[in-house]
Amino acid sequence: MEFLVVENLRLEPPAEGRKTKPEPLVDGLSFVLEKRRSLSLVCEDRRALLALALAVVKAGPVAAGSITFAGIPIKNFSEARFRPVRRRLQAVFPDALGQLSPGRTVREAFREVLDIWARREGKEERGRRVEASMIACGLPEAIQDLYPAELDAVERQCVALARAMLTGPELLVCCGLTEGLDDVQVAELLPRVRHLREEYDLTLLALTDDLAVAALLGETVGVIHRGQLVESGPAGELVRRPSHDYTRRLVAAAL
Repeated sequence: MEFLVVENLRLEPPAEGRKTKPEPLVDGLSFVLEKRRSLSLVCEDRRALLALALAVVKAGPVAAGSITFAGIPIKNFSEARFRPVRRRLQAVFPDALGQLSPGRTVREAFREVLDIWARREGKEERGRRVEASMIACGLPEAIQDLYPAELDAVERQCVALARAMLTGPELLVCCGLTEGLDDVQVAELLPRVRHLREEYDLTLLALTDDLAVAALLGETVGVIHRGQLVESGPAGELVRRPSHDYTRRLVAAAL
């Protein structure tokens, strides 16, 4: 079942006072992600990955092309019409972007989400929702009383994942999830993401500049070069037998 369909997508960077039109971040990008499957897109341009993630969750501009989520044409929907759909797709971004408010504890960050999306639920039901999300992300209960600065980078990303799961999403977009992490931290975080996907039967779109991460998170991996999809295929096969020169360079760098 086609769940997320991207067709001929063009994303452009902000003009920022340039006299000439900048090169597009993404140009003519098309892919299909089926429900309950996982797709990784790897690209060295982190700006392109961030722009794509924002576009998919209807938080960033689309210059041309279309994005369809569960049969809903995202681009054509107003924010008011799209709001009931928004809880079904969530995104987690690089830790460096400060996606957790420094002035709020983990408990307060969770409460902020629940006040929007679960305001009709009682205290016990909310508590169960938080507990299930934290367990799935490997977080201890005591962490709820800490601020982001008191957590390590892996814990912050796991809190961001747990917070995203509070809305009960069907599609999770992970953009630059491992940026800034060392190898040990990456090895700790990725199994938690895989477990989370299995626990909630999620559809996963992983956007990364690291081919090794892409291969671990996605059943299928697509390679974006100069804004275009140059190769895609099953993760293991693409890594073992890359056909495009750019993909070969990525494989060599990863090894």
